[in-house]
Amino acid sequence: MAKQPNSSKRLEKQRQEQKALNKVYNIFLLGIAAECYLLVIYNRYVHGTAQQVVSMAAIFTWLGYLGAAAFAGGAIMSLIKTLSPLARRIGHWMLGCGAFFAISSLIVYNIYPDGTIFLCVLIPILTVLGLVYYLFQREFFLTTVIMGGSIFTLWVCRKGLGTQNWNTKVTLGAAAVLIGLAAAAFVTRQMEKKKGRWIGAPNVRILTPGCPYKLLYLTYLVCFVSIALAFVFVATTYYTMWLLGILLFVQAVYYTTKLM
Repeated sequence: MAKQPNSSKRLEKQRQEQKALNKVYNIFLLGIAAECYLLVIYNRYVHGTAQQVVSMAAIFTWLGYLGAAAFAGGAIMSLIKTLSPLARRIGHWMLGCGAFFAISSLIVYNIYPDGTIFLCVLIPILTVLGLVYYLFQREFFLTTVIMGGSIFTLWVCRKGLGTQNWNTKVTLGAAAVLIGLAAAAFVTRQMEKKKGRWIGAPNVRILTPGCPYKLLYLTYLVCFVSIALAFVFVATTYYTMWLLGILLFVQAVYYTTKLM
C-alpha cells in the first residue's frame, strides 16, 4: 500500500516529461517550417527577379490580411471557455500562425531587404530559446535570455557608439539594458526571499528549489560591467562578447549536469 503514492508520482512525472518533450518537438518543427518559409522569401523576394519581387509583394499583402483575420478569430476562440478542448486548441494554433504571418509579412514588406534577413536570424534564436525553456531549468532560460541580450547589446555598442547617426540611440538603448539588468537582479532577490516564487503570487513558482542564486547574480554583474565598460572603452566589446559567450557555454554544461 505504501508504494502506491510513489507509483502515482512516478507516472505523473513521466506524463509531465512526455508533455514537455512533445512541446519541444513541436517547437523544433515549427522553427524549421518558419525558417524554410523565410528562406524561400529570401530567395525569391530579396534575390529574385523584378517579376518575382512584384508577385511576392502582392502575396505578402494578402498573407498579412489573412494572418490578421486568423489572429482575431483565434483570439476569440481561445477566450470562449464553453468551446471544446479541440476547438480551443485550433484557436490557439490560429492565434500563433496568424500572428506569425501578419507580423512577418509586415516586416518583410516594409523593411526591404533587411527585414527578411532579420527574421531569418530571429527565428532560430527564438527556437533555441523555446527548446531551452522546456528542456532546462527556468533559471538557465533566464540566464540565456540575459546573456544573449547582453551579447547583442555589446554588438550594437561596438557598431554604433561613437558614430554620428547612432551614438545617441545606442547610448540610450544600452542605458535601458543596464537599468533592466539592475531591475532583474532586484526581482531575483525578492524571489529568493520567497524561495523562488513570484512576487505577490506565492502559488506561482518561477525558479527551482535548488536554484544557484549566486550564479545568477554573477551573471547580472558580469553583463552589467561588460556593457558599462563599453561606454568608456568601446574596443573592449570584442573581448567581453567572447567572455559572455564562454560563460554561457560553461553554464550550459553546468545546468546540463544538474539534469542528470
